[in-house]
Amino acid sequence: MQEPGPPVAYFTAMLHPRIAAAVGLTGLVLTACSSAPAAPAALEASPQPVVTSGGSSGGPTSGSSAPGSTSGSTGSGSTGGAASGGTTGSTSGRPGTAPGGTAGSGTTGQPLVDSSSVHLFTPTEDRIGLTPTSITMCAHAALTYAAAFHTNPSDLNVFWTAVNTEKGGIFGRKVAMTYEDDGYDPQKAVTAAKTCVAKHPFLMLGGIGFDQIPTVRNYAESVHQLYIYHSATVKGSAGLKYSFSPLPTVEKLGEGFAELAAQKYKGRKIGILERDSSNWKPGVDAFKVAARKYGLKIVDEEKAAASAGNYTAQIAGLKNAGADVVWIWLNALETTEVIKQMRAQVYKPNVMVFPFNLTSQTLKSDAMDPVMDGIAMYPAFSKGDYSGTFASYADDMKEFEAQYARYDSGADISGVAGDLLFLNWVGQKALYRQMLACGKDCTRNRFVELMQSNAVKPISSACPVDFVHGDRHHGGNYVTVMQTYTSPSGAVNWRETKKCLAV
Repeated sequence: MQEPGPPVAYFTAMLHPRIAAAVGLTGLVLTACSSAPAAPAALEASPQPVVTSGGSSGGPTSGSSAPGSTSGSTGSGSTGGAASGGTTGSTSGRPGTAPGGTAGSGTTGQPLVDSSSVHLFTPTEDRIGLTPTSITMCAHAALTYAAAFHTNPSDLNVFWTAVNTEKGGIFGRKVAMTYEDDGYDPQKAVTAAKTCVAKHPFLMLGGIGFDQIPTVRNYAESVHQLYIYHSATVKGSAGLKYSFSPLPTVEKLGEGFAELAAQKYKGRKIGILERDSSNWKPGVDAFKVAARKYGLKIVDEEKAAASAGNYTAQIAGLKNAGADVVWIWLNALETTEVIKQMRAQVYKPNVMVFPFNLTSQTLKSDAMDPVMDGIAMYPAFSKGDYSGTFASYADDMKEFEAQYARYDSGADISGVAGDLLFLNWVGQKALYRQMLACGKDCTRNRFVELMQSNAVKPISSACPVDFVHGDRHHGGNYVTVMQTYTSPSGAVNWRETKKCLAV
């Protein structure tokens, strides 16, 4: 899914507009149905996450949170950490022990996979990337867009610098995390992945990129590389054994946008502006299926090539069709340009987009007139604001800000880089927790076992991840709803209005 825009964020979160972009679709007009169901209940209240209880705190931690404070944790994706989570305890009432902690009992009713049941990797493959003093990991990401997000590759490893400096690594193993530029291009992504694999990493991470990830998934399968990636299509993943994602699929994201439209814009005329890509299209297909269910009225669908630059024709089509709500299924850089061009054509519909501070801070007052709506698979970030919905994960925000103040004070976390770097950091912290849960004698098979045998409540800033109740390779069934707002600093940022809604 070639997402939205940028750079560093790409590797990490989905960067739809954070990066991500849009799926191409055929133009089909859907009319409202009087018997259609009401707006989805999921948008009315946050669901209770499925949680397996784990051991008490123990073992090395990063920052102020102990690894036992959540039952292991899962990632929300992002460059260095589109990581999945596990638990430090167990499920189905069977006892489990957290590293350095105490036994706990589970509550999901799903049996913990026996430690001898996962044989994905042969004995010679099982400990690749691990030595007594180091653990090697590598990520492919759209570093080519880093400058647009005011970031540098050096900004991406602050979490691991803190772990290595303050904790001596993970069970005495220093983390060696490197990044390869995938150019936000499928073929270049495979080249980047090959460079990663040549480093013999314990695991490879995939940053944001709807279009890059499917090609890398196939490559990872061919070389038996453990691959943890950002959001991508379910389509094309059947039968793949070595790839895992803790984040919502492209199809789930499309459903999430449809549920948002049903909750806020029922009865309005909806237009779609989508990326013309087979890897984006499944999201639009899912949106349209849900639109029929909820009786949404789609009056126009417009397609745009990647990085088209000029959207005059598409905007005119939407405007002439009378669309007063537009779903922009493009990456952050493209979305920002589209809205600028809409204003130039005196067109001000409500818009639903991937929510990135790059877009809102660039548009400034135009991002508040009208207020913009977003669906994301990552948390919002607004430096120094711990009020409202930020309060539920203020601990993570403060830890993130403190680490950047200490190890990378020049990073632009109050500007357009802030939310991208935060979502990257969130993924890395979640991955760290997973490695702690895996233990001193962790291997690839054990790591996979933890992912596939637990449904967990992630760290405070992330959403639940459940690899148990699905196909064991996709663990993200939650999205977060956001809106633009004027932050205490005066910058127009995004904040969450509903967190971790099931789709």
